[in-house]
Amino acid sequence: MIAFGIALGPDRLVAVLPGGRRLETADTADLRQAFTDLHKTAGLPRARVHVALLPPLVDLRRVRLPPMRSEDRCRVLERDASRYFVGVREPQIVAVDAALAGCAPVRLVEEIEAAVAGVGWELGIVAPAHVAWALSLPDGRHAIPPSGRTVAEWIAVARRRITDRGRLRPSDAQITVADIDPYFAAAEQVIHARTLALCSGSRRAGLRRAARRRSAIMLAAAASCLIVAAILDYWGLGRELDALHARRERIATQVAAAMRTRDSLTTLIGVAGTIGMLETRTPRWSAFFADLADDLPRDAYLSGFESRGDSVVVSGVAGDAAGVLHSLEQMPAFVAVHADGPIRQDVSPAGLVREHFRFSGHWTPDGSGGPPWGCGGASAPRISAHLSGACCSSVPPSRAISSCGPTCMPARRYGRVLRSSAICWRASSACCARPERKGMTSNS
Repeated sequence: MIAFGIALGPDRLVAVLPGGRRLETADTADLRQAFTDLHKTAGLPRARVHVALLPPLVDLRRVRLPPMRSEDRCRVLERDASRYFVGVREPQIVAVDAALAGCAPVRLVEEIEAAVAGVGWELGIVAPAHVAWALSLPDGRHAIPPSGRTVAEWIAVARRRITDRGRLRPSDAQITVADIDPYFAAAEQVIHARTLALCSGSRRAGLRRAARRRSAIMLAAAASCLIVAAILDYWGLGRELDALHARRERIATQVAAAMRTRDSLTTLIGVAGTIGMLETRTPRWSAFFADLADDLPRDAYLSGFESRGDSVVVSGVAGDAAGVLHSLEQMPAFVAVHADGPIRQDVSPAGLVREHFRFSGHWTPDGSGGPPWGCGGASAPRISAHLSGACCSSVPPSRAISSCGPTCMPARRYGRVLRSSAICWRASSACCARPERKGMTSNS
């Protein structure tokens, strides 16, 4: 909408139209007729009009009041206007801005509002001309030259805002006179004024209703936008869910195959872990029996074996038990070898002497003195194996292999085939003469 400003004085009305065109009239007694003529001359069917009131139609001065809201300050000043504004005789409309207060007759403001509404224009702001002058002047004090029946005044400007005003006296000769026309400057700058707006009670109520109406419209628009956004979000969510379901259906077979593969891998990993745990928790006796088979004399063979931790007890039959002890002492990882019992001698009817021995020691394959286990720290079970001594002493070693199987196998050959997971020999009843030593047991 096109906006322009009007400066209204006691004997002059000046309008500055868009494009720099200026209209003025001296007939201000009948404002309704003056605005009608201005409407016809301007040729603007619709426009927004801002009016600046020049002194003495408006009065502006500094007032001191206790701290209160702007609306309360205006009501206090309007109720007792003659106390704060000199020469006031009729009801006034007051506007405040910080410590400044401006007033104009209620009758004049209502006539301006009615005249503007009568020609179909919209009224923007009615403000003192001092506010418009401050917008066109630099900071400092400036004397406003009189024009017609206007009174000469000075105003103090800071950052394009009026901070003080007063009547120009002969003693104020040091104040610089502003090089402006009060009417034209006020008409040009009043469209930018935002403070000290003078409104009648009815217009103020109308503005409040319009503000509430705009607030309600904005609230309804915000609520509508929120609802639309929720609907769009719900629709988008449903669309995404449908797309997700379709994609899941497309990859269902692949996911099932992947899950089966994962289960298979999990099972294999579990089996591998179990195997690894068994390997780490199983005693490793293969090296011991391999060394034992290499170091024992040819005529010696085992009849029993016991193990608890790193302590090993071997028992057997040989022609010379001292040679067996010496051979055991030569084993690199078998230390502290000693006799674990008396050596007994058996003499066969043919006069062949056989000695029964029982020797013990400590098996340290890693050189640390610990038990022969895979991962350090696990306690070793007790392993014992007893071979029937009757068959082993009554037949030669070469025949014992074929008659008793693994029971009386010479230690040199038997140590190569022992499993490290368990040791268990059982002698058959055919080759075992004594019932009390008829078998071999393995306890852990």
